[in-house]
Amino acid sequence: MQEGTFTIGDFSLFVYYLESIGEFITFAGELVARYKQMGISVERMARLMEGAPPEALIEFGPVYMDGILPDVVYPPKTDKHRLCALDATDLTYYYPGTDNGIEGIDLHLERGTFTVVTGRVGSGKTTLLRVLLGLLPMDAGEIRWNGELVEDPGAFFVPPRSAYTAQVPRLFSNSLENNVLMGLAADQERLMQAIRLAVMEADLNELEHGLRTMVGPKGVKLSGGQIQRTAAARMFVREPELLVFDDLSSALDVETEGALWERVFDDPSGVTCLVVSHRRAALRRADRIIVLKGGRVEAEGQLDELLETCEEIRRLWRGGLAPARSAAVGG
Repeated sequence: MQEGTFTIGDFSLFVYYLESIGEFITFAGELVARYKQMGISVERMARLMEGAPPEALIEFGPVYMDGILPDVVYPPKTDKHRLCALDATDLTYYYPGTDNGIEGIDLHLERGTFTVVTGRVGSGKTTLLRVLLGLLPMDAGEIRWNGELVEDPGAFFVPPRSAYTAQVPRLFSNSLENNVLMGLAADQERLMQAIRLAVMEADLNELEHGLRTMVGPKGVKLSGGQIQRTAAARMFVREPELLVFDDLSSALDVETEGALWERVFDDPSGVTCLVVSHRRAALRRADRIIVLKGGRVEAEGQLDELLETCEEIRRLWRGGLAPARSAAVGG
C-alpha cells in the first residue's frame, strides 16, 4: 500500500483470508476451552466412581433404547444370605485432599437389632454408612459378615443381603409400582406387604390410579414423605437381611414414623436395621445408639445411659444440636 501497488484484487484477497484466519483462531480457542471442560468432566466422573480405574469410564456397555429389554435378575434368597452378626472394625475414610471423613469406627450389629447412628450435622453419619456399604472406598478397616471377611463391600451389600435408602431417595418418571419393584418379579401379596410396612395404604386410596399412578420426574407428583416411604417399600419388597436407612423419617410426621418402625419390628423375619436419625421415635426404640462427633465415636450405648453421660446426646434430645463445622462431612 505504501508503494502504491495494492490493488482492488489484493484487498479482496486480504478480506477473504481475514475471515478464514479469524475462524481458525476462534476454532483453536474453542478447542482449548472444550478440552479443559472435558478434563474437568472426566475428573468429576472419576470422583463419582470412587476408586474405579480411569479405564472404567470408557468400558463398553449396552444401551437399550427400544425393543425387548433384558431381564433384571435378582439372586434368590437362601440360607447363605442370612445375617447373624455384622462387625466392622477401625473403619476409616478421608475425602481426597482433605482431613474430612471418619476414623477408627467400630460397629457390631446383631440379628434383629435396631442401631441408630446420630450426631450433629457434619459429624460423619452418612459417610459412615457409605463406607460400610462400599459406596466410598475405605482407607482402613475391615468388615465381617457372620465372621467372614467382606472383600468387596460394594458388590456384597446388595439384596437380598442388604438394602439402602439414601437421604434423598431417587424415583423415576414411571408408575409407583415400577418404582417399588424396579424389575423385581414379586407377587401382589408381597408387594402389598411392602406397601403396608411403609405405611402407604392410605396414600394409595388418595392417588388417582393407585399403584399405577405415574409419579413424574423424580417423584414430583408425590410429597416428600410419600417419596421416602416409596423408597422404603422398595427396600421391604426385596426382603433383605439388613435394612440401612439414612434419615428416612426426616419428612415423616411423628405418628407415621412411629407406625413404620412398629410395623418393621413386628415382622417375624427378624429384620436388622442400621439407621441414621436424630428423631426421638428412633432414639427411643434403638437397642444401641452410636453418637458421632468430628468423624469419631463420641459415645455409644442405650438412650437412658447416654442421656446421663453424654452432653452431645442431651443437646440432641433437647433439640439443641444446630449445624456445626466439624472434622467430618457428609453427616
